[in-house]
Amino acid sequence: MTAITARLGCTARLFAVALAFAPAVASAEPVADFYAGKTVRLVVSSEPGGGFDLVARSFARYFNVHVPGKPGIVVVNMPGGGGLTMANWAYNIAPKDGSVIAMPLTTLPINQLILPESVRYDAAKLNWIGNLEEATGAIFTWHSSATKTIKDARERETTLAGTGKNSIIYQLATLANTAIGTKFKVILGYTQGRVIAIERGEVEGSASTLENFTAMAPHWLSSNPPLINVLAVHSDKRVARFPDVPTLMELTSNADHKQMLEFTRLQSATGRAIFTTQDTPPDRVEALRRAFDRAVADRDFIADLGRLKIELGASRGEDVQAAVTKLLATPPRIVSMTLEAFK
Repeated sequence: MTAITARLGCTARLFAVALAFAPAVASAEPVADFYAGKTVRLVVSSEPGGGFDLVARSFARYFNVHVPGKPGIVVVNMPGGGGLTMANWAYNIAPKDGSVIAMPLTTLPINQLILPESVRYDAAKLNWIGNLEEATGAIFTWHSSATKTIKDARERETTLAGTGKNSIIYQLATLANTAIGTKFKVILGYTQGRVIAIERGEVEGSASTLENFTAMAPHWLSSNPPLINVLAVHSDKRVARFPDVPTLMELTSNADHKQMLEFTRLQSATGRAIFTTQDTPPDRVEALRRAFDRAVADRDFIADLGRLKIELGASRGEDVQAAVTKLLATPPRIVSMTLEAFK
């Protein structure tokens, strides 16, 4: 059994247990009447063919059969504005009846605080259905780099390949420099060829999510020994797969820095999240959340993900809703400090 299959199997068992104790939807028949014969739109904030689109289309193949009334489902791509085009459309234009669900970019909630002039939504009022991936950020170096630990990264300048300043790469590196005293230097512009640049020694490393390694460069971690040094992870606790790798949180005792790290870490709750619009009737929100739970426990869905080599870990809609609310309650002073670190 592969690590991916094992993790997905564990996710399925957890959701199956949760479903066994979940209350029945009291108004299942009216919900089924609403969805029967309809087509639900799953609107994605990315272009066709990318990672979000691939996950969304795989999920769509299994989700609708678990919705009362078994509606049809169609995936619609609405890229633009770093995810804001779809988010603003969903909040202000999309029907508020549960006939539209959406997969936004990870940054939808945090953009409300850091880009308020462009945001036309309240992420806390959206009805979060579930999350397919808790994205765990990680900073890493190539095996030949002299920087093999965070201690090394605090003592010497280490070059990391980055895409742009709004990327997780840049944010993790600059946040680490501020919060834990590292000396990362991000070389921007690697929108393509990042893996090759690292392997050729143009740069010493980069940052990503642990879940993305399987798609980005599966041989890096499957080699023995691994071809990269994972220096730190951005998580609330150490990751079982890398028990000796510290979290960024444990590397600082400064209260403000801990709050900054927690603020950015909460983005993981919407790594590959699904929501429906605000003001959707509560019985339909409940039905969609329980359909999500059943879909992520569906053996055929799990097998499909395994074939696609996609590593996911699902969260229930109620947990995503709580995490988004907590993120949006971050004190303005901490938000300002975080933005200053990103400059």
